[in-house]
Amino acid sequence: MSRLRAALGELAQEAPDVAPTTDLAALAVANHQRHRRNITMATAFFATVALVGAVTAGVTLTGSGQAAPATSSAPADLPAGKVGALSHAYLTRCEIDESQTPPSFDCSQVEWRVVTRTGRTYRVPQALATSVTDSRSPVALSRDGRMFAYYSRKEGTYVVRDLVAGTQVVSRAKVKESKIDRGAMLVVSEDGRHLAFDPREGSKYPGLLIDVRTGRTTTLNGKYEAIGIKDGLVELIRYLKTDLWLMPVTGGGKPVRFHGTYIMFSELAPDGRTVAAVEFEKRMLTLLDTRTGRVVRKVAVKGGPVKGGPDSVRTWTSASEVMVDYQVGKELRSYAVNVDTGKARLVQKVSLTTAQEVRLPAEW
Repeated sequence: MSRLRAALGELAQEAPDVAPTTDLAALAVANHQRHRRNITMATAFFATVALVGAVTAGVTLTGSGQAAPATSSAPADLPAGKVGALSHAYLTRCEIDESQTPPSFDCSQVEWRVVTRTGRTYRVPQALATSVTDSRSPVALSRDGRMFAYYSRKEGTYVVRDLVAGTQVVSRAKVKESKIDRGAMLVVSEDGRHLAFDPREGSKYPGLLIDVRTGRTTTLNGKYEAIGIKDGLVELIRYLKTDLWLMPVTGGGKPVRFHGTYIMFSELAPDGRTVAAVEFEKRMLTLLDTRTGRVVRKVAVKGGPVKGGPDSVRTWTSASEVMVDYQVGKELRSYAVNVDTGKARLVQKVSLTTAQEVRLPAEW
């Protein structure tokens, strides 16, 4: 397969796996599933005989820390040992030669890179970028930027590095690289012990919960999507219905049904029972009770971008503030929103100049 064909194939594979339907809400939520905690910008070039799409790269942000700008134009490889907490990770772009007709793509050098909170950038050649299925291979960061998880072709499974302590654990459970399909997702727990792997997001393919220390694996219901692991609970979402299931890592529990359609769920709040999400139709930030399914409060955000609703809702910085993200032009802006007053304060900015797709963390 040529590089151009591979690039076009990657874009074509991004289409959600849904049956034909006239239900616009269903289509929109399916699209959200495909882009869960993702902001995607794709550039298309129309020619007489060809349609060429620009392959996007990814950025994975940590919870609520400041994102320092990358300063190195020629980063070194990520060394063993301590490097400090991460601000974000990003997948480099394919090289595009627009002087060709149609433009040509060279994706052979695409790789994962990480940026520390002090602004130091490192290459991570050991982190698989593209699997044997021609699909992007995800990485995961914990909410505090300490844990970094990625697939290692050499190890034939996932590796979790503690970049503050300088240690690493290779999962005792092997995962075939061929399982990393289109839209694959990865979530790492805050202590680095558990991983949730979704081989093909937006499908009913079952996921896998992995205890990297023991090698124990638990199958995750394919109708649900793992968006985080915290305090021994896996947060699972089924869209459209909408259901939320806080499943213990040992299994069990049961889902709660919300009345209405919600997307962009946060982690569980410090009170242990509330989550923030976005009401689909009105794009309104909403607090939901995970025990009863009732709406606690609708929050009108004040001080954030004037146009459009949130692009993602993530972690809680305190009992009263949740991180909400907006794409503004070629910049990603993260705000801490007070859920009592709606007041938003700008916490973090990340330029999208070198990254066309931003994948915000469901990893805490």
